[in-house]
Amino acid sequence: MKFKNIIALSLLGICGGTVTTSLANNNYVYAAKDKYKSINKEISDTLAQSKGWANGTLDENGSSTDSGSANDEFDWANYVTKIKYTGKNKLNIYVTNDFSSLSSEDKKDSIMKAENSAATILLDHKKIKENDTIKGLNVKVINNNQTIGKSLGHHSYSFN
Repeated sequence: MKFKNIIALSLLGICGGTVTTSLANNNYVYAAKDKYKSINKEISDTLAQSKGWANGTLDENGSSTDSGSANDEFDWANYVTKIKYTGKNKLNIYVTNDFSSLSSEDKKDSIMKAENSAATILLDHKKIKENDTIKGLNVKVINNNQTIGKSLGHHSYSFN
């Protein structure tokens, strides 16, 4: 960490006492690394719940069941492996290989539902504003470490 950053942290009272550069660097990097961990965990949990409803393994209360029936409204979740908030109004949505076999309309519908699922959590945590949900978030669609789609705004998407 540069000397001026140590002074700034000290003035803010963040680094009481004597600070060594290596200790400050470790703390600084650690804080940045885990910045969205709890939000992404909540997004992941919501995706898992949506998959359970899609497959009929969860009841309407989110409890496990052996006698449930699939809910087509959540079928989008079967094509999404992960949703990651990366800051501001940005999301990375990771999809399965089967996603490419969907029609253009089903791809758009699946990504929009995944985006809306994450946006609800981001609104709750005040990471985005309601107007952001109307405009649409900045979405990258990723499969096998390749960007295969992106948002164009207002919940429209283009795919490679």
